[in-house]
Amino acid sequence: MNSDELFSKLRSNQVPQLIYLYGQEDFLVKRAARAVREVALPTANDDFNDNQFYGKEATAAEILEAALTYPMFAAKRLVTVKDAQLLPAAELEKLLTYLQEPAPETCLLFIADKIDSRRKFFKHFKKTGMLVEFKPLAEREVPGYVRGILNQRDVKISADALELFSALVGNNLHEVHAELDKLSLYIGTATLIDIKDVHAVVSRGRSENIFALGNAVGNGDIGAALTLIMRLTAAGEAPLKILFLLVRHFRQLWMVRELQVQKRPVNEIAKIAGVPPFVVNGMMQQGKRFSRKDFNRIYELFLETDLAMKSSGADADALLEGLILRLVKR
Repeated sequence: MNSDELFSKLRSNQVPQLIYLYGQEDFLVKRAARAVREVALPTANDDFNDNQFYGKEATAAEILEAALTYPMFAAKRLVTVKDAQLLPAAELEKLLTYLQEPAPETCLLFIADKIDSRRKFFKHFKKTGMLVEFKPLAEREVPGYVRGILNQRDVKISADALELFSALVGNNLHEVHAELDKLSLYIGTATLIDIKDVHAVVSRGRSENIFALGNAVGNGDIGAALTLIMRLTAAGEAPLKILFLLVRHFRQLWMVRELQVQKRPVNEIAKIAGVPPFVVNGMMQQGKRFSRKDFNRIYELFLETDLAMKSSGADADALLEGLILRLVKR
C-alpha cells in the first residue's frame, strides 16, 4: 500500500481497521497519523475513545483489551501504538489472531521508524491491513514537493528562487515546511516568491554555511573551507550530503566556465547553468581557476570519496576533510 491510497480512503471518510505507518521520514509519518486521528475521531477531545500505548512498555493483552472495547458515544475507537518497532516479537505474535478478524469499530494504528518484514506479523498485516512506508525525499524531488505545497497556498515561486531554496534547505521536510512558513509570513499578501525573498529569509545558519562552502573551495580558500566543514559536521550535517552539495556546486561551476568561454551573456549563463543571476559573476571568477582537465580530475576525486564513504568503513568526516585539501591544493 502507498500513502496516496491511505489519504484517498481518509478523504472519503473511510478509516481502515488496521494501519501501520513507518519509515525514516518522520514528518510524513506524523502527518499521516494526524490525518488518521482527525477522521477516526472527528471530535477534538475524545479521550474516551483515544487509547495510546508505547511499544517499549505495552503488552499485547493491553492493546487487545483496548481494541476490543466498544467505542463510547462515537462511531470509532482509535488505538495507537507509538514506537511500535520496540514491541517484542513475542507480543507481536499474540496479535496475529486479531489481524485475522479486527474489530470493525476500531482503528488499530501502529507508528514506527522501521519494520522487520521477515516476521510473520508483517506478512499477515500486508494481507489484512494498510502497511505504509514513508521514505525521505531525494534531493531531486524537493523542488516538486515545494511547488506542490505552495500551490495549495495559491503561491508561486520563480525558478531561480526554487533552485536556491532547494539548495539551501535540502530534503529535511521539517526544515522545508518551517522555511516555507517563514517565507509566507515574509511576503504577506503577495502571491510570488522571488529569489530576493529566499535570499532574505532562508540563507541563515547551516544553510548559509553549506552555500558558502562551495564558494570557499572554488576560490581556493582552504582556511574558510575547513572551518565551514567543521561547523557543518558539528551541527550534524551528514558528510554525504555535504559531498552531494560540493558535486552540485562544481557541476554548475564547470557549466558556467564553459558558457563563459563561449562568451554567453550573464542572464543566459544563469538560466542554462541553473544558478541565481546574482551569483554568476562570482562563479565566473572561480571558474577561471580550473581547466577542463582540472574538472575531470575533480570528478574522479568526488567518485573516489563517494565510494569510500559508502563501502570502506573509513571515517566519513576525515574523508571529507581530505577531499577538501585535495580540491584546494590540486
